[in-house]
Amino acid sequence: MAKKREPGDVSIGKFDLLATYTYAKALLDGLGDDEAKERGMVAAVMGAKAKSGHTGGSHRDDYKADKDAAEKGKKTTIIAESFDRQVADEMGGFFKKTFLPTMKKLVKADISYDEVKKLVKIPTTWGAKITGEEFKERASERLRAGEKS
Repeated sequence: MAKKREPGDVSIGKFDLLATYTYAKALLDGLGDDEAKERGMVAAVMGAKAKSGHTGGSHRDDYKADKDAAEKGKKTTIIAESFDRQVADEMGGFFKKTFLPTMKKLVKADISYDEVKKLVKIPTTWGAKITGEEFKERASERLRAGEKS
């Protein structure tokens, strides 16, 4: 059972953001929950690898090559439970109640991952995080602004 956490107790980093953005996008594109979670983890692992100078498949959308590269680096198989353990469970109830629904709204609003990363203002330093409260405030501002236009 997921821990109950208040937004101020939750830490969100770029790994969590990319994993959940990709997961939300895959769900909205019609993929099943397990496959969407795997895609989220692969994207986050490959994003972390790219930050350190490694690259994945030869084509931007070559999911199989990226998954193979991500698993090789982690020396493990990426499965849906990896997402639960490394992202959702770490955020407790905040993930299902706030984080995932907000990410789905951002994806539906056609806001790219890079734009989401900028709007939530996670510092560029390695390992930087924001609180759940900061995420909620910053994402809500953008979504409200989008409704007005």
